[in-house]
Amino acid sequence: MAKINNLAYDYTEYDLKEEPKLRPKIKHIKNLKLKPRASAAIRYTITGFIAAVLLLAIVFGRVELSKIYSEQTKLQTELSQLNEANLSLKSELESKTGLSQVEEYAEKTLGLQKLDKSQVEYVEVKTDAVVEPVETDENIFVAIKKWFSNVLEYIGA
Repeated sequence: MAKINNLAYDYTEYDLKEEPKLRPKIKHIKNLKLKPRASAAIRYTITGFIAAVLLLAIVFGRVELSKIYSEQTKLQTELSQLNEANLSLKSELESKTGLSQVEEYAEKTLGLQKLDKSQVEYVEVKTDAVVEPVETDENIFVAIKKWFSNVLEYIGA
């Protein structure tokens, strides 16, 4: 006879057992299109060097600017001193060349005296000796010719 089986299946055999999680293997493929980059240390060194050069250039510029400012202030003080000396020399010259000083020098050193009325001599000039230009009648063409020659003389042609 036939064996009677239970129609119910035992599904415990088919339960999913926890499998150990395996990491997927990653393959690294080099991109042949890209050039290899310089290492980070070299890049940082170059960047630091450039930054240092720029910093030194800024400091040098500030030092030169400071020198120029100090030279400018020195020259301004020298200019003010020279202007004061010039002013004092001008006042001294005006005091020495005043009219009263010149008169005093002429009288004491040169022995000159002021004119008296008796020393003045009058000269007569005859009016016949004076020459007056004669006016001539000129037409318009002569006036234009003179004007044109005056213009050429003025511009140096």
